[in-house]
Amino acid sequence: MTVDRTFVIGDGLTVPRLSVGTMFFGTTVPVDRAHACLDRAYELGARFWDTANNYAAWVGGTGDESEVCLGDWFAARGSSARDGVVLATKLGARAAPGGSGLRDALGLSRDVVRPQLHQSLGRLRTDRVDVLYAHLDDAGTPFEEALGALCELVDEGLVGRIAASNLTAPRLREALRTPSKHRYEALQQRFSYLEPGPATDLGVQVVLDDDVTELCAAAGVTLLGYSPLLAGAYTRADRPLPDGYGTSTTAGALAVLAEEADRAGIDRGQAVLAWMVQRRRPVIPVIGASAPEQVEAAWHATATPLDAAALDRLDRARRP
Repeated sequence: MTVDRTFVIGDGLTVPRLSVGTMFFGTTVPVDRAHACLDRAYELGARFWDTANNYAAWVGGTGDESEVCLGDWFAARGSSARDGVVLATKLGARAAPGGSGLRDALGLSRDVVRPQLHQSLGRLRTDRVDVLYAHLDDAGTPFEEALGALCELVDEGLVGRIAASNLTAPRLREALRTPSKHRYEALQQRFSYLEPGPATDLGVQVVLDDDVTELCAAAGVTLLGYSPLLAGAYTRADRPLPDGYGTSTTAGALAVLAEEADRAGIDRGQAVLAWMVQRRRPVIPVIGASAPEQVEAAWHATATPLDAAALDRLDRARRP
């Protein structure tokens, strides 16, 4: 028995139960290995791919690499391959020319949204993206302006649907209340089975919490979660939990996770992915992969059923 489900973004964009994150493709993941990952994902049906216009500048890249890597794959595989993929990219967090890092991010003002997208389309070698994220909250640009600029791209056929990332509950509520022809139809936040302590400093990354989850449920906004596997910490002894993830509930939660993973015949990281897509408020995992077998393992995990009792145990164990 397997779980063979899909999700819907907005009024009809059907996406698989897993999103393949390509953050380090073309930088720490060499192009040939990245293309092998994409080939395997395509073969499996994991055809929801996630990139951004600044991946991965902080590891010595320019920010072009991931989009260029995907664009080269599309060019090599032909138009039918592009048509078979739900392609998502992000804008707003790339440093302005001459700038450095997020403090110099281009943001979401009207005069920079369109150029950012056109540059992404050039790197991706495509005439449209299916989902376009506002990568970070730009508190200096009113939502009316940012949403207006993004809506124009949808109306012109350059973008299928708009989405957001890293918004707190108050800011998401404001965005959803802003009059706009098109609204954010998906939200991507940091999310995993273990939760960080409330004082954990994650910089610009915003954890998916209960308030945001309920807002999205009420508004019909599809949820996605990045960093679901905590860089391998669930399965690799050489990968400690990130700072802030050692709380009073951690040991008990990990014990329950291990028990349910063993019962399902998968490892602890895979159990996290299975739990994400089957919980009461599902969250599509955005996984980072550096080898085809990792893509395959993640895809298998999201098809592995967990019964209601297992899901309940997992949910209760992770809470204080």
